[in-house]
Formats: sequence, C-alpha cells, structure tokens
Amino acid sequence: MKLLTATALFLLATPTAFAADLAPQPVEPAAPVELPFSWTGFYVGAHAGAVFSDAKLSSPVTGVRQGFDSTGFIGGAHLGYNEQFDNNIVVGLEGDIDYSSLSKSQYLGDGAYGKFKNDWQGSVRARLGYAFDRFLPYLTAGVAFGDQKFSVYDPGTGLGASSNKTAVGWTAGGGVEYAWDDHWSVRGEVRYTDFGKKNIDFAGTRLKGRFNDTTTTLGISYKF
Repeated sequence: MKLLTATALFLLATPTAFAADLAPQPVEPAAPVELPFSWTGFYVGAHAGAVFSDAKLSSPVTGVRQGFDSTGFIGGAHLGYNEQFDNNIVVGLEGDIDYSSLSKSQYLGDGAYGKFKNDWQGSVRARLGYAFDRFLPYLTAGVAFGDQKFSVYDPGTGLGASSNKTAVGWTAGGGVEYAWDDHWSVRGEVRYTDFGKKNIDFAGTRLKGRFNDTTTTLGISYKF
C-alpha cells in the first residue's frame, strides 16, 4: 500500500517539475560590443600658435642683404577628410587658412628703410599617418600660399617701392592627433613653409625678397 502511494505521488509530481523546467527563464542582457575607433570621415576645426619668419631682402648689385626675422601669432581654421584602412594606415587631404601677425621693419643703410609683412597664409596638403587606436602620428606636405609684402622707403629722397603679391610655395611637417571620443580630437603640429622669392624695383635697382617660416600650432577638430 505504501509503495502504491509513493508511486502515485511521484507520477503526480513529475509533470509539475517538467512544467517548471519548460517555463520561460529571465534572459540577462548581452554586454554591449564596443566597436574599434576609426579616423575615417570628414572633419572641421580650428588651430592657433606661433609663427617664426625667415624673411630677407637683398640686392644682387650692391650685395646688401637684410633679414626681417620675427615671431608672431598665427591662427585659423582647417577642414579635411581621412580614410583609415584595415592595416591602420590613415590617408587624408586637408586645407587651412590662417591669419598671421608677422611684421618687421629694418634700417637698410644710406637712409633707406625696409619692411616685411605677412597678413595671411594657407595650404592644401596630403596627410599620411598610422593609427594606434585613438592616437594618430602623421606627416603632411603640400602646396602653400600667402601674401608677401616687402617695401622700401627713403625719407630723405622720398623714393619708395613695394611688392605686395600672393606667393605660392610648398610646406611640409608633421604632428600627432588624439581623439578623446568618437567626434572630438586635439592635435599638435609643426610645419616649415617656403614661399619663394619676389622682385622689387627700387630707384633703378632690382631687389629680391625671400620669405619662409616655421609654425607650431595646437588645434581641435570635430569629426562628422
């Protein structure tokens, strides 16, 4: 009798156990998958820093040569596009336009004074870098352009001459950029730029003006 009772109780309990096993169980949410950062995309930003000029005015006839080296502020905006490949190589194209405060006057001798001034400059450059996740060291080079103003004036004779032209040259340098989130990044960059030579006719003498500079800037960019 006891055996029959135990068997009956077991048979009654078994479907209940099976039903409990078949009941929906709470599912734990899957951990979010963090995608690797990519530098690919368009970006726009601003930058500012110091510019160190190496400007010279010389006379091939007299051999007189005067430097107009000076230090000033430079700052402006940049925009560009980067493409990151599977091997972490990053290739990009960037353009920038800057305000420059470079200005320097010098005594040339024989009562004459000279002045050099640069108000703006810009460039269109290629960029090549290697991405260490959110760190991007890079090299850059391209075409540079900017105004190049040389003037000469003799207060005693009242003679004067000037050359105010947009010069075209080349620029090259490098930097490092860090993205602190998926959109914003900061950078530091150093570049050398050579704007070439220009001629100035003064009192029957052809003078030659030459201008190049080195810039060091910090910038911030927003990637779309």
